[in-house]
Amino acid sequence: MTIRFEGERDAIAPLTWAQRRTWRGSRLKYRPFVHVQPVPPGKSLHEVSNAVKWVLEEFESLRTVFPLGADGDPYQKVEKVGSLEIFKIPAGESSVEADIQSAIGHLKRERFDVTTEFGALFAVVTRVDVPTHLVCLVSHLAVDDHGCKALGVALEGHFSGECDRTSAPSMQPVDRAQLEQSPKWQEQSARSLGYWKSVLETLPQGGGRSAVMDSCALRAAVSVISKKCARSTSAVYVAAMSVVAGALIGRCKSSFLLPASNRLTPEERSFVGELVQFAPGVLESLNMPFQVIVNDAWKASLKGYRYSRYDEQALHMMLTDLDEGRECKRAFDFAFNDMRKSTEGEVYCGTVESIHDLAKQTKIELREHVYQGGARFLSFALRGDGNEILSVAVHDSYFPEFPVRRILLAIEALVLGAAAGDSEPLESPMQFTRAYLASHPTPDSTPAIR
Repeated sequence: MTIRFEGERDAIAPLTWAQRRTWRGSRLKYRPFVHVQPVPPGKSLHEVSNAVKWVLEEFESLRTVFPLGADGDPYQKVEKVGSLEIFKIPAGESSVEADIQSAIGHLKRERFDVTTEFGALFAVVTRVDVPTHLVCLVSHLAVDDHGCKALGVALEGHFSGECDRTSAPSMQPVDRAQLEQSPKWQEQSARSLGYWKSVLETLPQGGGRSAVMDSCALRAAVSVISKKCARSTSAVYVAAMSVVAGALIGRCKSSFLLPASNRLTPEERSFVGELVQFAPGVLESLNMPFQVIVNDAWKASLKGYRYSRYDEQALHMMLTDLDEGRECKRAFDFAFNDMRKSTEGEVYCGTVESIHDLAKQTKIELREHVYQGGARFLSFALRGDGNEILSVAVHDSYFPEFPVRRILLAIEALVLGAAAGDSEPLESPMQFTRAYLASHPTPDSTPAIR
């Protein structure tokens, strides 16, 4: 099915600050987002195509291309009018989920070039010519995860009849780019960059080792501490990682890097486009009791988020100036990316005494290659809903005497001890961690990666 659309305007603008970071990342990894929208019963293919037409006209980022200028830098170009083909995929004899996965696979085979093609592809799954699901695959450059959810809300509202009239979001990517060029936003960028400069450490980079740990015990213990401290599970993880980082580095503070969604205002929450930038910070209370560190991690994260809007080009110019004449680049002690949909994490309903028994189920998978993304020696991520996997990457040039597996287990041991109320991890977490790292050899069955 081919649809023709006509939006409000043609427009050209520079990339937004967040788009510039994503553009660099997209050169390394192709990252589309997929949204699956159930089609309400009784809707026809014509109504589905009208919904796609409406959403293309509503959100400019879906009808935007990113060509390269004469200087080789990309910019964004909004097309007012155009056409787009919706792929029609008849359902097979298998399950609905299999049909949807087939549609997603079909779209991913149609990988698009964002310099010349719109950053969105659509397919409709049908049974006996009746639409059941609308599948949308979008370029990460055009739509991030938050924007994909906003897109889903808009489609659901349109199908329900609540958004029959055009009600364009209050800000489009072009508007955002123009706003970022204003004196007010340039001043905000300058403040953010000043904060970045204050937390950067003169630490070199090297190669990397990595491992992934699946620990029910760690998840349970983090949940217990989160409830006790009345802080998010992310703050508990950051606190634990900062203690282990400090123990390995041999100092009482560590620098960290967190992704910031930058979705604080109603306009930004409805924005279909990339807004994520990084939030830097320093945690300086590593010789304090663990509960104090958790609270400090929460406050340091909030402080970093306040400085997460900045001109990417200006940041890289600043980093170039700082690194000029240096043998190695600057980087942060650790980076953390909590990718769960819930900020609170899963709730542990068992007894605190049984958490240590869960540690017997812990699984660790060693990996040889990892992309560090600016973290000096540690990189962490939680992935999934209720299936949280903690992954760690350690540079080869640091702490070769400590296998990455032992570093992971040190995080688990620290958090489990704090959750169980053990005095040393609670009152002297740094001392506990240093002793653990020094006294627990790696089993022969899981040698360190070299």
